[in-house]
Amino acid sequence: MSMAMGYGWVGKILRVDLTKGITGEESTARYAPKFIGGRAIAARIYWEEVMPEIGAFDPENRLIIMTGPATGTLGPGVGRFSIASKSPDTIPDCYFYSAPSGHFGPELKFAGYDGIIVQGKAAKPVYLWINDGRAEIVDAHRLWGLTTREADTEIERLYGKRARALLIGPAGENLCREAVITTGLAAAAGEGGFGAVMGSKKLKAVVVLGTGAIGVAQPREVVDLHDRFARMVTRQPEGLEQQNPRRAIQHFTQTRPIVVPFIDDSAIGDEIAKGRAVRRWGGCFGCPVSCIQAYRFDDGVSGGGQCNEISNVVEEEWRFYKRDKKLGKDCVEFGFLCQELGLSVTQVMGHLYPRHKLHGSTWARLLIDAGLWTEANTGLPVDKMGSGDFFRPYLKKIAYREGIGNALAEGQTRYLKSVVDDAKTDEERRKALEIFQEVTQKNEPSYTVHWQNHVAGPHAGAPRWSWLLTITTGVRRENHVEQSLKGEGHFPPDRHEELSRMRQELGLKMFGSRWAFDESTPDGKAGVTIHLQHRAAESDSLPICRFALPREFCVYTPDLLGDSSYGPKLFRAVTGVEMSDSRWLEEVGERTCNLERAIQVREGRRRNHDISWNNYHRKLFSSWLDEKRLNLVMDDYYTMRGWHVETGIPKKEKLTELGLEDVAEELAGRGIPV
Repeated sequence: MSMAMGYGWVGKILRVDLTKGITGEESTARYAPKFIGGRAIAARIYWEEVMPEIGAFDPENRLIIMTGPATGTLGPGVGRFSIASKSPDTIPDCYFYSAPSGHFGPELKFAGYDGIIVQGKAAKPVYLWINDGRAEIVDAHRLWGLTTREADTEIERLYGKRARALLIGPAGENLCREAVITTGLAAAAGEGGFGAVMGSKKLKAVVVLGTGAIGVAQPREVVDLHDRFARMVTRQPEGLEQQNPRRAIQHFTQTRPIVVPFIDDSAIGDEIAKGRAVRRWGGCFGCPVSCIQAYRFDDGVSGGGQCNEISNVVEEEWRFYKRDKKLGKDCVEFGFLCQELGLSVTQVMGHLYPRHKLHGSTWARLLIDAGLWTEANTGLPVDKMGSGDFFRPYLKKIAYREGIGNALAEGQTRYLKSVVDDAKTDEERRKALEIFQEVTQKNEPSYTVHWQNHVAGPHAGAPRWSWLLTITTGVRRENHVEQSLKGEGHFPPDRHEELSRMRQELGLKMFGSRWAFDESTPDGKAGVTIHLQHRAAESDSLPICRFALPREFCVYTPDLLGDSSYGPKLFRAVTGVEMSDSRWLEEVGERTCNLERAIQVREGRRRNHDISWNNYHRKLFSSWLDEKRLNLVMDDYYTMRGWHVETGIPKKEKLTELGLEDVAEELAGRGIPV
């Protein structure tokens, strides 16, 4: 174990007790290499230290920030790290994780730590300053109340441009349940409400600066893997020059829920062509893709991020301005304001951009059209929905909990439920209930942030078996890796037939069914779902970026084959720990997924919470799915997982097989049948 700590991991985890105002250290070897790093170690620490009785805003809750062995090395896409905590956004508060990127994770390792465990609550606002193995809790009076951009500027003034920070904005300070933790103004822990957890602890920022190095076992192999990865995701096989970054990002955005032509064929593209806007590209640490966009318009408006940061309100903007093309300046400004205030773009997107309504009304529009939102009762210019004149006061009201923003800051589901509860007439209640049921599509409790969207999407009317099962049974959506086994969209049309044949052959080999990758049938979908969830755990624990995770099939290779064994190859090259590909998925994927399931089981989750069947489900899926058919597929999933089919609880035998005997013992000790 100690030998493994010589490569990849730097060997120390920083513990911070804000109540006592002290810091300490413990060895990473307590968790690695058994739990690898990132999401897996964070889940293990959560299991040991955050009991079900602890609330998200209780001082006893932990904010766990964890890198992995690949973070900060020369591997590609290794800027990622994980944050885990009890989420205030779920119903009830429960375990959740996020996997942000940027440059903070590598800098933390350069400063001498694999991770940070924050507990307690400061008596007054503070920030944490970490520099080359030393940590200090510092008074944050000069930072508290600032936006993320203002705070980032002040931190740069204090510590220089190389310092990297995790920050919260006014939304986190005011405990908005959908508040984020940002880093570098282009990346964030965007789901789970962790900005509010940080705010509840009076912790404004974590600032790191380091000059240390990270040892790797096989440096030449790491460099070779980086080069192979870069060619696989950004270059034509016969090409020697890297592709235009726009082409690279298109490769990934085609698998995301975006309904607009990408940048050049958009209203923003027209502004750039006319010289009224400038675009620049950037990327996270060690990533060859560079999928971050930054924009500045001639009137001073600026902003950017990945594609989802600039496309969240595109339909409402297009409707308001009645343009031929979508995606304009107001979309950019919306994303920028979310970042600056510390609000989740993807969660606030739920406010204004429900996934099943990509081509139609938002729920804000539904409330307006139903007469439930007026300028008088909201203080918002509802007739300007879709423009910056609406978004600016809307987002600020939420972040500062002003007026209607105080209720909106409780999150989409809680807010819409309050609209139903506070209705003054039977007719208002009927309208509010109809909107609540259409947008949230759930009953309480909900053990995932995205439960309300798990049956939604632009293709909801068409069969999407693995997509539905993956979201239904997991902690959160794993759709970033969903397309690793599918996706003809970015392959040349003349090769679709060849790809279809290859997918059938691989499906038979991997899952025992030629139709495993065919979404029109449930055949093989339990195995596909488990594989997808294991690959997500793999990418989050090494970690490497999910957006650029090598797929089973690749448009840039002559034989169309990708490299699904990339994870274990990088792990071996970085750490020197030998592990077969099959054992790798067990070690990283199966153990992590079972541990996280055990955490949520301890917090109350059971099979009946995985899906809540109601009239909306029946209507949406009536063409291809019914309750009986779905339950049969879920039976297969639980059986393959080694979980009790009736309850969804992992069996004692499975937990023991994975080296989680203590987890099985504690569940049994709590009266939970394993």
